[in-house]
Amino acid sequence: MKEFKAALKDENKKFELMDNIPASEGIIRFEIILPSQNPEEFVDGLFLYMNDEGVIVNAEYYYRDKSEVEVINIPEDYLPVITELFSDLFISEVEE
Repeated sequence: MKEFKAALKDENKKFELMDNIPASEGIIRFEIILPSQNPEEFVDGLFLYMNDEGVIVNAEYYYRDKSEVEVINIPEDYLPVITELFSDLFISEVEE
């Protein structure tokens, strides 16, 4: 964090920092809120993480009530099922 703060104060340090970053990757997170009988009391859903190629690379299940939030990583073995089930949500049409 010290290096970041120093880079904000000095343009040369900022350019040096940026020039030495080997790579960056974009990840998009989608939240799917599942149906709840009582959404004022609790909500559960999925966080789906998609790379810049449109592939779901990670997924988490979450449960949130008035006092706590729990997030559980979904095993990689289940990603094909999640992809097949929810893939229509991520299709967008591009007009030319």
